[in-house]
Amino acid sequence: MSFANKSVVVLGATGVVGSGVVRKYLDAGATVVAVSRSAANLERLKQTINVTGSEPFLPVVGDFVSEASAQAVFAAVTAALGGRPISHVVSVLGFAAFGAPPTATSLDAVKAAFDDGVYNNFLAAQSFLPSLKSTEGASYTIVSGGLAHMPPPLPGLWLATVKNAALNALSNSLASETAKDAVRLNTICIHFGVAPIGGDRNQYGMAAESDTLRLAPAFLGVAAGSQKGQIICLDSWATADRIAAQ
Repeated sequence: MSFANKSVVVLGATGVVGSGVVRKYLDAGATVVAVSRSAANLERLKQTINVTGSEPFLPVVGDFVSEASAQAVFAAVTAALGGRPISHVVSVLGFAAFGAPPTATSLDAVKAAFDDGVYNNFLAAQSFLPSLKSTEGASYTIVSGGLAHMPPPLPGLWLATVKNAALNALSNSLASETAKDAVRLNTICIHFGVAPIGGDRNQYGMAAESDTLRLAPAFLGVAAGSQKGQIICLDSWATADRIAAQ
């Protein structure tokens, strides 16, 4: 599928999932604005995914830690695009780290976990979603995880379970808000481990069947598709491949 003449913003572009999404949108002809909190990570991303000088890759450094910082990211993205409208946004913000079991976790640790996974996604949606509401063909895709639907397999993963469940609830609320708008808001909920480009283990060091370059076309499939207001569960690689091919 082609995304020529489309502008795509990837929030959390330098992570495992985000890096593959950036590469595949560039392959499909899109102009990609890659947002990360680290300029060094953006430079490393360019090398990892082999961005050429002729490809429309626009790096933006910023974070979603406050309303002011979120609006600064939006302003920087708008400036980088030089007035071209945003067609698609993919939000891959947050990280599911191991921690202590619930009764041994401090309130500060819980607050920090929600800052990086729920509150930053909330701030990103506040900043970017209003500008897409009346844009025909636009999409806003949030990334969540399958831990939202199950007891954590290890006690130390409980925060990931709660964060993903909260993120899915936020996504449902945003879908309700935009139900009558042109933009299609969906959540892709990944139920399996994904390796970095060329790797065979996920971020926890566990064996992964495949890497982000195989996963990323599913995001393009959703952006080009007709889904709206859905939590799209990728429960297997076969499901991801099917959505990519639709």
